[in-house]
Amino acid sequence: MKNTLLKKLREENKFDSDIVAAKIDTSVEEYLEIENGIKKLDLLQAAKLGDLYDINPRHLLEVAESINYNIGTYSRTIYSNNYFEKNEEKVN
Repeated sequence: MKNTLLKKLREENKFDSDIVAAKIDTSVEEYLEIENGIKKLDLLQAAKLGDLYDINPRHLLEVAESINYNIGTYSRTIYSNNYFEKNEEKVN
């Protein structure tokens, strides 16, 4: 089983997969496919998970898989499967 950001968040918050699946209005099987990277989150599911885990939903979407920062001579890439921040402004 793949160790993804969603799995890390679920385990850190001590949620069972059936609880998280219910929060995003899907079956446990479908949620586990999302958690394991087989299926992609849709925007509404990402928003609900962002609320559940108190993080910006962009970190949960494929489009936010990496964030590049280029500041002068300094640049870096942050990968969302290893990085997230709590209490950020949420996307509406």
